[in-house]
Amino acid sequence: MTHDTTSEWRPALNWRVRPATPGDLEGILTLQQECSEAPHWSTASWLQILSGQQGCRPIRACFVVEGEDKAKSGQLILGFSVACCAGELSELESVATLLSARGQGLGRTLCRQVMEWSRVQGARTMELEVRASNAVALALYRTLGFAEQGARRRYYRDPIEDAILMTADLTTVQRAGELRAGE
Repeated sequence: MTHDTTSEWRPALNWRVRPATPGDLEGILTLQQECSEAPHWSTASWLQILSGQQGCRPIRACFVVEGEDKAKSGQLILGFSVACCAGELSELESVATLLSARGQGLGRTLCRQVMEWSRVQGARTMELEVRASNAVALALYRTLGFAEQGARRRYYRDPIEDAILMTADLTTVQRAGELRAGE
């Protein structure tokens, strides 16, 4: 199935979150290029994540949110999230959503999904880094139970910027199963 993120997506009730598969690679790569906040990982790195061929710890998972692309009578990748888990610690490595799909709760749902996956893997804490200037992401992470723990000076490039370090206690945050689609 081909996923094209260049379409302008309009909010609809028909979207869902699911584990990503190698068949989502094209849509993820397109979204990665469209979203400056997304990591720009190599195709080989993405294939390793999507195929589950990671060998041993740490393990990674990727989830996508897809919605109907009525113009093309198919599914469109609207966003993705990636987490890495090693023992009791998990890292939210990335969350990205299609620009035209923002503000619909997709990022929140993707975050909660990787938080629940991490909890099932045995993680008790999740950490992340976020650009200091990304007020929308900072506000989202706070509502999900993340708290600021420090900063990494000059962590990001293009432009050079500090990262805010945040952590959440996965034993106390809301579970993904308690969510409704569109929340």
